[in-house]
Amino acid sequence: MFDFNRNQGCPIGLAADLIGDKWSIIILRDIAVLNRQTYSQLYNKNLEGISSATLAKRLKRLLDIGMLTVCSDKLHSQKKIYSLTEAAINFVPIIFDLAHWSNTYHKPSPEYVKPIRDYMSGNKNLIKEFQNGLREIHLYKTPINEVDLIFQELATL
Repeated sequence: MFDFNRNQGCPIGLAADLIGDKWSIIILRDIAVLNRQTYSQLYNKNLEGISSATLAKRLKRLLDIGMLTVCSDKLHSQKKIYSLTEAAINFVPIIFDLAHWSNTYHKPSPEYVKPIRDYMSGNKNLIKEFQNGLREIHLYKTPINEVDLIFQELATL
């Protein structure tokens, strides 16, 4: 478990230590942008082909560092629902910045760029609205169909 009370030195080094691996950022993307909140959804719909063992380890790590919470599904006691914390919701603009950088210097698939293009532009108001929608879904447990339509559209990718 991560020691939050220990002085960690450089803030960039600390951020890299906390979230610097490929899979943690991808899992956060899948939960935040693509609304995949169960282990099964995260594993079966992952675009990059994450292994089951890696997914389990990274989910535990994201829980340990306070980026995710987990609760049991009311309908299926063995199914777990992963939700973003406020810290993770505040990380979402960084995910969009990474997408913008990738789209500028490399060429990701247009099918995945198109639905988030407006968020990659750096429009702070639009991103704040997106974050508020994430708060509704993840912190206040509002059903996705009662939040902005963009969340339903992204969940179909």
